[in-house]
Amino acid sequence: MCWSRLCDALKGTLARKPGSLPEVAAEKGEPRASSQRTMAAPQASPAPTETAPENEQAGVLQDQVEASGVRLLTMTEQRRQISRANRLARYEQIIALHREGLSLRAIARHLRVSRKVAHRSVRAGIFPERVPTGTRQSKLDPHLPYLRRRWEEGCHNGSQLARELVAQGFRGSASLVRRLTGDWRAHLPGPAGRVRGKKRHASWLFVTDQQQLTADQRALIEGICHTHADLQDLYQLGQDFVQMVKQRQARRLDGWLARASQSSSVELRGFAAGIKRDYAAVKAALSLPWSQGQVEGQITRLKFLKRQMYGRAHFALLRSRVLRRA
Repeated sequence: MCWSRLCDALKGTLARKPGSLPEVAAEKGEPRASSQRTMAAPQASPAPTETAPENEQAGVLQDQVEASGVRLLTMTEQRRQISRANRLARYEQIIALHREGLSLRAIARHLRVSRKVAHRSVRAGIFPERVPTGTRQSKLDPHLPYLRRRWEEGCHNGSQLARELVAQGFRGSASLVRRLTGDWRAHLPGPAGRVRGKKRHASWLFVTDQQQLTADQRALIEGICHTHADLQDLYQLGQDFVQMVKQRQARRLDGWLARASQSSSVELRGFAAGIKRDYAAVKAALSLPWSQGQVEGQITRLKFLKRQMYGRAHFALLRSRVLRRA
């Protein structure tokens, strides 16, 4: 538990120093981050990808059908056709029963539809086709030509573009413009095959025994520590804490807390303050051979049983299941 919190503190410190993580080779096929809502970016279309072997047969069949002049329907189009056929059959049944003289209430009861559906079908005169819904309009639509022109001129700052649009009468929010430019920025070409290392991975290396690290991992740690002078002290504090816990050296706790409290890392100082609040428990954990792992395991088991039975049984069954394994 302490290691996890220490790693979170180290990760927070590394996040405030974006240049501390050296560039590493990007993994093949790793997608770039992008927001959910995208609009047409002023870039060329992405290059076509290779066809998977399992899709080759379907692709050949599709080509053959298209060559014959018949296009295969997609699953969405098939569902739409089935839905339309069902609605058409129901409409014809309503019209037939209405011509036989049945009332709308009787038609609705017989076909198990609402009176509103029966009334709308009778009044329509012809089968009412569903009107396709259009694309939702955005406040940015009138300004897209200007944004694309400024983007191609080299202005990729969303806040700056938002200020320019406000001067032209744009009444939307600046976050709307920033989301759009963020989507466009995700398609910009970056450094070929190079990305920044992950903060979570680096923080775990900070608390891993040096004997367990590979040569590449040691080189990564050295590169991180050389970027900022205080990161070397941070790494040493992490290593000292790990050795203190593994070797149960309770006498070193006070000295470590004093050094951590004077660290330049705000997150590490917060971690040390949390240990001071639970000083007696941490001191006992480093001094005594006992562990509360059994207690934590029983608590986890009790919570699992409660959630498994929630809303389906009473306390008597819960008591029996807990005591049966005790």
